[in-house]
Amino acid sequence: MDIFIKQISIINENNYSYYNPKNFDIFFNNPDEKKKILITIDDAFSSFYENAWPYLKENKIPFILFVSTEPIGKYGYMNWDQVKEIEKEDFAFIGNHSHSHEYLVDYEFNDFKKDIDQSIEIFKKKLGYNPIFFSYPFGEYSLEQKNYIKQKFKYAFGQHSGVI
Repeated sequence: MDIFIKQISIINENNYSYYNPKNFDIFFNNPDEKKKILITIDDAFSSFYENAWPYLKENKIPFILFVSTEPIGKYGYMNWDQVKEIEKEDFAFIGNHSHSHEYLVDYEFNDFKKDIDQSIEIFKKKLGYNPIFFSYPFGEYSLEQKNYIKQKFKYAFGQHSGVI
């Protein structure tokens, strides 16, 4: 937790402002010269809820929590009541992180679709909606998967390995 607080301090000391996920459309479609940062948290571990969540809540620091639906409620993970508690705050947003949190790049396309569709159905049942944000587990995806995600979500996050 000390490292996390130090990172937030560095962000603040360098005059970054935080993107609020609730207003992401405005910021995303109207870039400006100001330094901004979007905090994303993957996996909904119980350690996040116990440690970082109270700090983020006290300081009203905006973030997206990406949730994989299968592990929710299992040992080491948050439960749906905790996810709903976070989701109520105007500075917090819930994103979809698949159902299984497996390395989906290796999935056959139909299995990939089943995993994503299952997560969407669970989100609709538990929260009443499918999040507009998606984060690829392990940050990687195929072109076919990217095209499918485009049909289901407004924004998707990944990572790109290798030389720039």
